Amino acid sequence: MSFTKMDPPPLVCGIDQGTSNTKVCVFDSDTGEVLASSSIETKRIEPKEGWTEMDPLCVLETVVNGIEIVAQQLEDKNISIKQVKCLGITNQMLTFLSWSRKTGKPFYNAIEWCDIRVRDDNERELDKLPGRNKDHFRKTTGLPLSSLFWYTKIPWVLTNVPGVKEAIEECTCYIGTVNTWILWNLTGGLDGGVYCTDITNGQITGLFNLETCTWDPELCSYFKIPHHVFAEVKSTSEIYGYVKNGALAGVPISGMIGDQMAGTVGQLCFKAGQSKCTYGTAGCLNINTGAKVVYSTCGMMTSPLFQLSKSAPVVYTLWGAVEGCGQLMRWLRDNLQIVQSLNEIEILAASVDSTHDCFFVPAFGGLLSPYWEDDARGTIVGMTSYTRREHICRAALESTCFMVKDMITGVEVDTGFPISELLVDGGMTVNNLLLQLQANFINEPVIRSSITEATSFGAALMAGAAKGVDIFPISADKMKLDVTFSIPSTTFTSSMADNERQRLFKRWDKAIEKAKHWVSD
Repeated sequence: MSFTKMDPPPLVCGIDQGTSNTKVCVFDSDTGEVLASSSIETKRIEPKEGWTEMDPLCVLETVVNGIEIVAQQLEDKNISIKQVKCLGITNQMLTFLSWSRKTGKPFYNAIEWCDIRVRDDNERELDKLPGRNKDHFRKTTGLPLSSLFWYTKIPWVLTNVPGVKEAIEECTCYIGTVNTWILWNLTGGLDGGVYCTDITNGQITGLFNLETCTWDPELCSYFKIPHHVFAEVKSTSEIYGYVKNGALAGVPISGMIGDQMAGTVGQLCFKAGQSKCTYGTAGCLNINTGAKVVYSTCGMMTSPLFQLSKSAPVVYTLWGAVEGCGQLMRWLRDNLQIVQSLNEIEILAASVDSTHDCFFVPAFGGLLSPYWEDDARGTIVGMTSYTRREHICRAALESTCFMVKDMITGVEVDTGFPISELLVDGGMTVNNLLLQLQANFINEPVIRSSITEATSFGAALMAGAAKGVDIFPISADKMKLDVTFSIPSTTFTSSMADNERQRLFKRWDKAIEKAKHWVSD
């Protein structure tokens, strides 16, 4: 595919299917400007405590409707939809579903990444390992043993969802993450839909071999999982297929990448040592480690960051994720009901000068990086009769910042790369107080880019870099994007004294210990 200077600039589209919503954005490939965008909220289903699900058909509907919305927006601006030359998909990693290749219908709801229904099953698997060592499989997978991953979730589906076992025996069952579901449907579904995934979504399942970059048959056999039903694993940047119907019919789908890796790419972190933190439903810190696979000793995760083609080298990341963040903000609004809107949280939190030593550990489903405690639970400590909702709102914001700092410490120890500045993105970064608190806690500049949709932009970059599309010249040897975007940013710097920072972290460490082992026998 080639373009001349006489042509209007090609446009690139990125789909970001997340836990809270589905976003579709169309970008100008010359400037990175968002020309059209839609955001449709997705509904979470909670049939039991600790169970979190989504209706796959509703998820697909948000994608299809989002595409039609941006197509209409482009038309309203007299921009031809034919200028959209490629489409990339990014998604909430680990959320997965099973569906029939005969009917195209899901066997069950998508089970979300934060679902903890298999916590007890995971504990039994941990009991089988020498010394209950959570890192037993780390050298193969780059990950600890946790109920976050597929080790025990797939067996739960095989045991509890009617029709799945029989479909597997008949070779008519598909099991995949949300990107695979979207790709299969957009490329035709029952009418020739493409069934594949990418290395970032494959690896994070926990059933993937980092060395071979494919499903690990020994691991799957150990957990009694039929890996032959999983999708073919491809790179993050190649033409997988073409949109079958709708406004983008005929457009190549040429990028697939997990959401946190997409956010890292969208922040243009192409060189080793560059890092970013996304503040979305969860908080996720990534650092580019280049071609080097860094196995963590500090509770972080090792994953592919991107691969520019089937034959290109894999670039890796060390990263971590924490619960809380946007999920916690919605809990304050919807469950605790101490605010009526998410914007109100910043206003209330900013109205007090501190939490007065009230600490909030949002371990609703356990603690993730760098603690990995499935049996931890949410805790608010240090309350007095003076504590008001303003202090709780501020403590909720601070909890994310404390946990991000703990991840930064782990990354710096593991990689040897000092994080001298933190690039940030995600829906919560509109909260100025959050970013000021983060700068205070890490004592380094926090930089918010004007690219508010870094995740969908990362998916679009991968799509535009694919061979045969060739919009974005990403140099595999230099590991940089040979296009310069003028991207304004806002920088937050610390205003906190060192002794106060040290005092707060001592209290935070005590609060974390209070939350651990809450549901242990």
